[in-house]
Formats: sequence, structure tokens, C-alpha cells
Amino acid sequence: SEFKLDTRLRQRHFFAQIKGEVGSSMRGVSESWEYSREVLRSFSAYYRAYPIEAEEDGYLKDKQGRIVRRANQRNIGRKHFQRLNGNRESFPDDGYNFRGRGLIQITGYEKYNGFMQAYSKYWQGAVPNTVEDPDLINEGPNAIRSALWFWLNYRIYVAECGNGFSDVGGVTRRVNGGDVGLEERKAAYELAERVLT
Repeated sequence: SEFKLDTRLRQRHFFAQIKGEVGSSMRGVSESWEYSREVLRSFSAYYRAYPIEAEEDGYLKDKQGRIVRRANQRNIGRKHFQRLNGNRESFPDDGYNFRGRGLIQITGYEKYNGFMQAYSKYWQGAVPNTVEDPDLINEGPNAIRSALWFWLNYRIYVAECGNGFSDVGGVTRRVNGGDVGLEERKAAYELAERVLT
């Protein structure tokens, strides 16, 4: 009840969102920005304004479709993601350093710092310094604890309105601000419905 996972519906939504975020491994992972120039221009106003930089920062494939140059993820973090998610203006690598990690991909300095600041309110022991070592979000109990903190702190549970499957879209919008991965999350909810009876 402390984490608002006190009904089967909420539990199904929580685990469906995790599976939608990190896939069937259900382990903390770091977000990849292995984007092509076309994808960069499709979602980023910065790269639409500077298409030559999209060419430089996106991955490059040869004629056989093999990647011959990986995306410059640090540059993508600095140019697109730096302005988002509570990243600090005076720390140009915040966008890259605080990319999505954990079971529910918490993203941005604001969330990494928020999790660290609230940690002792919910758990005992040493507080993981997720600002100095962001990869700690992917490790052991921090991966699930950061997901629990996110669920509670950002009030994801309020999008669960007692309608089961029909609420997946609303819960997804609260998690990621849109409908990215919605079909995977719907499928994950159906699985959770069968498992968590």
C-alpha cells in the first residue's frame, strides 16, 4: 500500500509498464540512442534545424545495410536531450549521463537526484549516489526501487481507473508522455492479467 500497488489492477499496470520499457529480460538497462539521421530528424527539432549535424551524429550504414559508423550518443545527449528532463544547463553532459535506466527508464538529472534524495524515506542502508554513478540505477534493488519511487512520486497509479486493459494508454502516457511502445505495453498487460489473477 505504501507504493500504491495495493490492487491487482495496479500491479498489472506496474509490471506491464516495466516489460514495455525493458522487454522480457525484466532487468535494468541503459537507454540506447543508436539512431539514424532520419530518426534524429523525425523526433528532434534541433536536428531538423541542423540537418548536417544529424548526418554527423546519426549512425551510418553501407550499401549492404551494415552499420559502419555508430551514432554519436554523447553528441545526441548534448544537442537534443540536454534541454529535457530537468537536466542542468551548466552541465552539458547531463543529457547523456542521465539517459533512461532502470526498470522504468527514469531519465534526467531531476529524476536521478530525486530518487537519491528520497531513498531514505523508503529504504534503509546506504543511499546509492546515482548522480555520481548513474549506472547504479540498473543494479540490484536500485532498479526496482527506482521504478517504485517513480510510480509513486509521479503518481502513475492515478491513471489506473479500474478499467483494466482500457487504462493501458493512460498509464503509458503518464510514464513516457506519449504512446511510445503502447502495443508492447498492451500485450504485456494481457500477460500480467493472466499471471496476476
